[in-house]
Amino acid sequence: MVLWGATQNGPMVLPGSYQVRLTVDGRAETQPLTVKKHPLHNVSDADLAVQYELASQIRDKVNEANTAVIQIRRIKQGVADRLAKSTDTDLRAIGARLARNLSAVEEEIYQVRNQSNQDPLNFPIKINNRLASLLRVVQTGEGRPTGNVGPIFDELKQELQVQVARLQQAIAADLPAFNRVGQKLGMEAVSER
Repeated sequence: MVLWGATQNGPMVLPGSYQVRLTVDGRAETQPLTVKKHPLHNVSDADLAVQYELASQIRDKVNEANTAVIQIRRIKQGVADRLAKSTDTDLRAIGARLARNLSAVEEEIYQVRNQSNQDPLNFPIKINNRLASLLRVVQTGEGRPTGNVGPIFDELKQELQVQVARLQQAIAADLPAFNRVGQKLGMEAVSER
């Protein structure tokens, strides 16, 4: 995915004591690890916890958006594979409608015209990029995020929720019918996952 001004990194862990486990060739080693606050930054543990919690929530929504795009692409590829093997008009009609509806959702979640790192200058960023950009903003520096981050995140969550609901509706409306016709033609069903 080509994203603009965004991060795909998760939040840094909070200061504290952890256990690190490394497994190599079936052999596991565990060692203690202590993460400390930067000694030159005067930030409270409470502010770091707020930053970490919000960054974790935004990361989860970025993952949800990206997972939806991956699911859409997997289903569209499965439909395209089966359509390439058949001339059945019913299968083609249902498959075209399903692919069109899935593409409409994908285009709202991700800017599908991005091919290079400069393309976001020409095409507007979409929900997953806006979420990932917000994640970068929250993770910049150490401390409590600015007050406008919460309302922006709430809006983006609502936008994503609408598109995920559209995705589920498109899958429920057309994928079973596509699979029924395909199976009558001796084709393996396209999985929704």
